[in-house]
Amino acid sequence: MSVKLCVAGLTHGHVWGLIDTWADQPEVELTAVADSTPLLEKARARFQRAYDDWRTMLQTEQPDIVLACADNRTSAQIAIAGLEAGAHVMVEKPMAADLTDAQAMWETAQRTRRLLMINWPTRWNPAYQALFRRARAGEFGQIFEFRFRIGHAGPREIGCDPYFVEWLYDEHLNGGGALIDFGGYGAVMAIDLLGMPESVLATRGNFTKPYAISDDHAVLVLRYPRAVAVLEATWAQMGTDGAPNPIVYGTEATAGVSDGKLRIHRRGESPVMEEPEPLPVGERNPAEYFLRCIRENRAPEGVLNPEVSLQAQAVLERAKLTT
Repeated sequence: MSVKLCVAGLTHGHVWGLIDTWADQPEVELTAVADSTPLLEKARARFQRAYDDWRTMLQTEQPDIVLACADNRTSAQIAIAGLEAGAHVMVEKPMAADLTDAQAMWETAQRTRRLLMINWPTRWNPAYQALFRRARAGEFGQIFEFRFRIGHAGPREIGCDPYFVEWLYDEHLNGGGALIDFGGYGAVMAIDLLGMPESVLATRGNFTKPYAISDDHAVLVLRYPRAVAVLEATWAQMGTDGAPNPIVYGTEATAGVSDGKLRIHRRGESPVMEEPEPLPVGERNPAEYFLRCIRENRAPEGVLNPEVSLQAQAVLERAKLTT
């Protein structure tokens, strides 16, 4: 029996890789795609039908799964409508443009009893998963600091398509700038590892761009009773600094990811580099994982769980209030 997939929105630049991943699942039928921009022509040939309005598509096709890949404001609307139509919904990160929309998505998923998953691409990095699994197991002792930095030179500067750039630079549609685009990655990781923080401090600004945007660089500090998380999000970075990333600092070891491996420096020993285990079958990519969750009727776990993303959205909201 085939699973009907509808893709709503093509302006999120991650959508093309996701379509490829879903197309590789033998039970999935690429039923329909909807977008109101010329990007629709790029995708049309891969789907049975194409629409210029996602609402019409949902009403007509009655999909089993909806993949929302529009701007952050519209993706929240798509998710709510898809859930109410009886579909399971995957939203490409982040959850929403603001906490109000994220809360509405969470409540709709609870009410409709449909699965909602927020896809964070870093979840599919084997080294990241090995680091967090071992940290949660206590291998590095008490974790007193988590540090993560993510970003690039900026959406326009690295050549993102203009439809993606347009909404990323619109604070209403995105929810912010680099703070929202990249800050959420660190927030969901910190929450998954350490839980919700007691307090959030942040600073952000447009430090390098000669044009007006809300922020191209942001730093967040999450305070816990016995730990801190330092999260950096940037649209201003040239190249890389070569440092391990992410890093957990524990009372028994400091561990981080470097060139796809774990760098672990235990108390009283020299640092070692360790290869992570590959991700298990069923958890190697978002499509494979979401299909398994649907078959087994269980909620996505970790950073993919919408409750974790809702909490991350709350952290980002607090961060915006302090800047």
